[in-house]
Amino acid sequence: MEQKLKDILKSDFEKYMRYAVVTKAGFGFDIFGEYAVSVLNFYVGSAILNHENKLEGSMYLLELYNVGLGGAITQEDREELALVFAKDPTLDYGVLKPIFD
Repeated sequence: MEQKLKDILKSDFEKYMRYAVVTKAGFGFDIFGEYAVSVLNFYVGSAILNHENKLEGSMYLLELYNVGLGGAITQEDREELALVFAKDPTLDYGVLKPIFD
């Protein structure tokens, strides 16, 4: 995956995290999962990300999230979760609203 794409994913992830902290909405795993699946599908639909690197994008988002958890998610679990996220077709624009504000 290109560095430019990683920078976009990281920037939007950080925007979403700031939103979650400021609004006290929390950023538990369920919320992160909804965000990750929706943002990946949005990027695929916008041709920013292609289907071939969607799994890699999913893995990258999980790595970013895991840093915030102090490395609590094992590599094996991240790989399994990345596959689940990459296969999920859900796109919830309401979840993504904070990254566009």
